[in-house]
Amino acid sequence: MTPRPARLAQRHQRLLDWYRVHARDLPWRRTRDPYRILVSEVMLQQTQVERVVPFYERFLGLFPTEQILAMASLEAIHRAWKGLGYPSRVERLQRACQEVLARGGRWPSTSEALQELPGIGPYTAGAVACFAFARPVAVVDTNVARIYVRLLGLALPVDKAALWARVAQDVHPHQAISWNNALMELGALVCTARAPRCDACPWAGGCASRADAAFQERSANPLKVASTAVRYGVEITDRARPRRHIVLALIHDQDRYLVTRRPPDAHAGGAWELPGGKREAGEDDRTALAREVQEELGVEILAARSLMRFSYAYPTCYLTFHVYRVRLFHPERAKALAADELRWVRPAEFLALPFPLANRPIQSRMARYHRITSATA
Repeated sequence: MTPRPARLAQRHQRLLDWYRVHARDLPWRRTRDPYRILVSEVMLQQTQVERVVPFYERFLGLFPTEQILAMASLEAIHRAWKGLGYPSRVERLQRACQEVLARGGRWPSTSEALQELPGIGPYTAGAVACFAFARPVAVVDTNVARIYVRLLGLALPVDKAALWARVAQDVHPHQAISWNNALMELGALVCTARAPRCDACPWAGGCASRADAAFQERSANPLKVASTAVRYGVEITDRARPRRHIVLALIHDQDRYLVTRRPPDAHAGGAWELPGGKREAGEDDRTALAREVQEELGVEILAARSLMRFSYAYPTCYLTFHVYRVRLFHPERAKALAADELRWVRPAEFLALPFPLANRPIQSRMARYHRITSATA
């Protein structure tokens, strides 16, 4: 449904008035440099604003221009990115800068042209086109989608293409930068996922779901695709039984996984497993993981992302395994410091190796991920 001009003008005015009062002072809002805006947009993928700000400022201190980033080594950009997670993001960012320089150093100014750069999809392209070049295009992230689904009472699951087209109808033709920033701010500060502050919303009077708490809960993340959860391991039923936590590193490099073999005289001797071990008192998962990988392989973790968690029941205790997908700074330097053997294997071989019974859920999870039928799955 296309909004009437008078209603749209009122909607524009109310939101922009609210934004002038409540806008946060964020560093990427003080620039129109497409490189710096792209850096912020890439960092903000999967990461909260509060965490991004110090990384953004430090990263631009090291790589202030696209020319400097394009020429930097992979290790240098990974070390500057470490702590933000998803290191492939900075690799794509560097490739986009390299492509711009290869084309003469001029950034594309439209959403369509920006999507021709490596790793830039519709959302990021729209954001750069708007915030760097003031193009009146829609920028639909989860916050903006949530606002419109609630405001208009749109059916779930939402039709993403239709939603994007509907948001585009409302973009202010002359104040696109402030408009899109205001929408994102409204979703981040007022129309939040779990506890919307409807009394503080400039659009509360015309909102279709203001009094519908159940719909507000269902629409918390309207862009999320529903999936069927698969449970691995056993359920912890005896709370009195001791529980120990184990961290494991599923280290991957160029479509291969690193596995180590237990010494013959160890428990389950000769079996293959992932590097890792017991989480000590006072450690969190990532601290324990970094220590175990350094002790067992002599290498440093570049990034770690949670993959799965499951438990196994022994007669005297539960073991809860916390498995992370891990990338290393120098995978070629890994050595078997605490194991009988180290090997890099392809997915099919990984699934065929004899793992300890307690670790078999990892092979089941990877069989599902790679869509490979295996005896252990």
